[in-house]
Amino acid sequence: MTATSLVSLSAPSPQSEKAPRRNARHRNNRVAIMEAAISALNANAGATMSEIAARAGVGRATLHRHFRTRNDLVLAIGAQCVEEMKAAVLAVDAVNVPPAERLRAMFEAVIPLGDRYNFLGFESADDEVTRSGYQAQLRWAAALVEDLKAAGDIAPDVPSRWVVGQIDQLVWSAWNAVADGYLDVPEASDLALRTLMDGLQRPTAGRSK
Repeated sequence: MTATSLVSLSAPSPQSEKAPRRNARHRNNRVAIMEAAISALNANAGATMSEIAARAGVGRATLHRHFRTRNDLVLAIGAQCVEEMKAAVLAVDAVNVPPAERLRAMFEAVIPLGDRYNFLGFESADDEVTRSGYQAQLRWAAALVEDLKAAGDIAPDVPSRWVVGQIDQLVWSAWNAVADGYLDVPEASDLALRTLMDGLQRPTAGRSK
């Protein structure tokens, strides 16, 4: 075997060099499309696929290679939302922190995501991945509610399922309040905690603050 043939065997082929570039371009296009869709659908829930493609700087054909239908695109965004919410919750979850503080930290971590995902509340798209992720979040909230009861923060006679439902609705209410512009994220986080822990009575020292 000659030196020339050894070099030719060890050198990467043009096709193998192109593959990583194609994969990177594919990933970049997908991210650009999803980010453009999030922006477009938050601005206008009726945004079309053509408008999303234009905002992403790609052609319709490229968009449809990644997402055959609008429903497919919304489902992908929903799955991403579930993952980001999961990461936000896990980042603030610590067993050595009092449950009321974990609840506050959860609101403060999750409510800012409303700027990106508030529009999903008006979409009917659903799939098993999104449902299972959502159910996992509800299970986390249910475990937190039991800790809140054990700490005396919530009355033991209140059904845990009721409290979990209130937490879920407070997140959506906070997302809408921030989207409508009459509360900022810290205000919405404080009000969500106050609503759950104190009702809407005048705040007293030593409770949710």
